[in-house]
Amino acid sequence: MADLQPYLQLLQVSKDATLAELKTAFRRQARACHPDLHPDNPDAETEFRKLSEAYEIVSEALYPVKQNPKFEEFDQSKRGTKAQALYVRATEKTAERDYDGALADYTAAIELEPDFLEAYLKRCQIRYVLGDDVGVLAECSHILKLDDTVAQAYYYQGRARFQLGSPPSAIAAYSQAISLDEEYAPAWLHRGQARLELQETKLARADLQQAVTLFEAQGDREEVHRVQGMLQELTRPPFSRRRSASKFKAKPSSWKQSQPSVWKRFAKDVFTTIPKFFVNPSGGLLPTFARLSPRRALEVGLVYAGMSTLCFLLAANLYPQFFAAIVLWERMVLGIVPFLSLVFMSKLARNFTHTRGSWASDVFIGGATLLPLGLLTFLSGLVIKFGLLVLIIFSVYLICDAILMLYFGCTQINNLSEQSATLAVPTLFLVSGGLTYGIYTVFA
Repeated sequence: MADLQPYLQLLQVSKDATLAELKTAFRRQARACHPDLHPDNPDAETEFRKLSEAYEIVSEALYPVKQNPKFEEFDQSKRGTKAQALYVRATEKTAERDYDGALADYTAAIELEPDFLEAYLKRCQIRYVLGDDVGVLAECSHILKLDDTVAQAYYYQGRARFQLGSPPSAIAAYSQAISLDEEYAPAWLHRGQARLELQETKLARADLQQAVTLFEAQGDREEVHRVQGMLQELTRPPFSRRRSASKFKAKPSSWKQSQPSVWKRFAKDVFTTIPKFFVNPSGGLLPTFARLSPRRALEVGLVYAGMSTLCFLLAANLYPQFFAAIVLWERMVLGIVPFLSLVFMSKLARNFTHTRGSWASDVFIGGATLLPLGLLTFLSGLVIKFGLLVLIIFSVYLICDAILMLYFGCTQINNLSEQSATLAVPTLFLVSGGLTYGIYTVFA
């Protein structure tokens, strides 16, 4: 048998370590030197290769198939070895730009090893290259559940959010990456670009200057020149950065000529966005919000709230035993209170957790959350005729949809952490419901 002591020292385990302890030690050491998690370390790939070799030698020496009385444990070891082989093959396919084959191999490796963090990260990178921004966000969510200290996961989260058109949420993700790794030059660069998109010129310039400093320290001259060009562009007068608008100035049109296009755009914003997130809050809410400007998101959120209030007013006519003594304007107040309370409580949650967001995001989230609840109040008066069971089924689906809508709105759009959102969502519902019931008792 080969001398295992150097390999045991590298893995930081004793020769009496169990198979589970050996695997845990390998994972711990791998995260400290894996090239995917330390892209700025030129020696990371060599260190990781030595570590993988040590793991193979020790596991084969201490747990050979003929001497292993616990076949299940040995089988788990082989699963880990096969997952690593799939990972290596997927990496080779990525280098050959066989992205579909690489995705298949990374997925197979993850199925064998559900906590294979590096495979998730590589799969995330491929999805970004392929332009699958929603897929990137899903991968980042998986990675951060396994380890919420992976700076690259926040970085790719920011890239995907920016591509989806949401610079504020992208900035929040880049800031998380920078807080974990202050020398993460690409995160500084792209946070600066996101801030330029929001016309935060002073903050953007500071980020870009920091990116230049870090790229210089890392010897990346190409990136240094590129970012310096961006900084020089910022020093140019505004009038020299854009063509004169006078030669492209459109002739004034009448109200009747311009108004239909505005209403057409507005109707498209409202009615084409609902199907995109109503049945899939986790994958559709952020892309829907991100494709709207802040003003349009505010308008759409208000329309959602109006639709919910209208559903409530129609439902009130179906329940005369509860609303006969309440006049129309009081019913309108009752319909609006849940929306207003959700919006203001969402704002307070952002302030309390120190996360970025806007009134537009709060209004959009509040309106989207109340859509299924408004639909439920209206349908309940109709489906009750078909029996209590039908009403219960409708209630379960629509209430769960509302809860998911608020949760993913808090985490994806307003950038609350999962822990904060888990506390915020029931709090928002309780406060909103309590205020509504309190006003109802006053009016009744």
